[in-house]
Amino acid sequence: MKQLVSKRRQPLLRTAVYSVMTVTVTITVAILTLIVLGYSFNRQDGRLEQGGLLQLASIPTGATVTLDELTLGSRTNTKATVTAGSHSVSFDRSGYRSWKKTIGIVPGQIGWINYARLIPTKTESAEVRAFPVLSGALASPQHKWLLLHQAADQPSFELANLEEDTVRYATLTLPAGSYTAPGVGMSQTFTLDSWSMDENAVLLRHTYDNDKTEWLLLDRDKPQKSLNLSTTYGVNPRRLVFAGEGNRLLFVQTDDIVRRINLDEQTLSRPLATRVDQFNAFDDKTIVFTTTADEHGKRTVGYAATDIDQPITTHTYTADGQPLYAAMKVYFNKRYLTVIHGQTLTTQTGTLPTANEKGDLKVFATQTIPTGVTRLSVSENGRFLIAELPDGYATYDLELKKYDRTTWTHQSAAQRPVQWLDEYIIWSDNGGEIRIYDFDGANQQSIMPVAEGFSAGISPNGKYLYGITKTDQGFGLSRVQLILN
Repeated sequence: MKQLVSKRRQPLLRTAVYSVMTVTVTITVAILTLIVLGYSFNRQDGRLEQGGLLQLASIPTGATVTLDELTLGSRTNTKATVTAGSHSVSFDRSGYRSWKKTIGIVPGQIGWINYARLIPTKTESAEVRAFPVLSGALASPQHKWLLLHQAADQPSFELANLEEDTVRYATLTLPAGSYTAPGVGMSQTFTLDSWSMDENAVLLRHTYDNDKTEWLLLDRDKPQKSLNLSTTYGVNPRRLVFAGEGNRLLFVQTDDIVRRINLDEQTLSRPLATRVDQFNAFDDKTIVFTTTADEHGKRTVGYAATDIDQPITTHTYTADGQPLYAAMKVYFNKRYLTVIHGQTLTTQTGTLPTANEKGDLKVFATQTIPTGVTRLSVSENGRFLIAELPDGYATYDLELKKYDRTTWTHQSAAQRPVQWLDEYIIWSDNGGEIRIYDFDGANQQSIMPVAEGFSAGISPNGKYLYGITKTDQGFGLSRVQLILN
């Protein structure tokens, strides 16, 4: 017969079972929590150590991952738990060149290697369209469009749509009333300057009668609505910059004064800042600027906005002849103000001073950089600070707190701003070839021969890289297939 448990023992048995279950669940949760936090058991010294997590991704996906000489069982996109310290990662896929990176991981950190762009082993460019002459080419920020200008003295442009495998074209012509016609026997030139971030408008510089210049806004969708900004607002701009993400607001610098143009309201603002040497747009209301020397021999860094009465000074320097640049950007909801003075790059974060408050800017990083800086820029995602140099660039990575110096493989007599292919890759056409560089200078790859001085871009689907090539008949819009079938 089955022996019954006594009534006295039943509560004790239930308590024991519940206790075991509670302890088991607690231990399981604790172990899972430790795993999530990156802890692992080090068999060599018998200690529990916190490591980190690597997120691994590539374009295209499906690459074999080798981590510290050990091949992972999964392909990109994937992840791996690692110990704290330095780790080597390589991606390999049939038909593509190997991609490698070394990354340092601190305890509890997630390391992101999600930007690897694999380049085919063989890259052969194919001409998409021929042009007898070509004076300019300008890719839009998201590379949906490529604006092509054939004869420099003509007000007509070819707009190439790169969104699909078959490139589609449209002709955009400036209306006669949107620019000043040159005098009899005099010449004119139209120069492509910049796209708006929403890719709906392009700034053009029109030079006529030898030495006269005016600025035009070409409307991509409705070219008949293009504007002559110089005559409409009675300004002679030294520089024009789109303000914010749209195309209806612009900052304009005339001599040493910066104002804002509002196309919808048809207004030109009061002077936002004076004695301006150089400026960068922060958002649609705010600029960060440096000044020329005042009567006391001082130069300043500051910011100004349409919604504050006076510009605010953040830094003051003696006018010692050294370069002075400033820029500001938001990265992961934190505002970073960066200043280059001479050979020192300083980044601060915190609350900006105002007319009534001192603010609490604190130094985030200080870095010594080479001499000869020609420009300070910040990547569109806000992560990378770029000190542009005649022979290359220097990068400070806010995410990794890491500095890198990169020298162009080929040098060029022309000084052009650093160009981004995407949020992590820089490209150069020095030496007559498109060569790409990771933000830190790693994974340098030569891709295709091109004519120097024209724009290049990756199609929105990532399949093709477009560039301008020189041919016996003139020029060609050509492309290399980056994602194989």
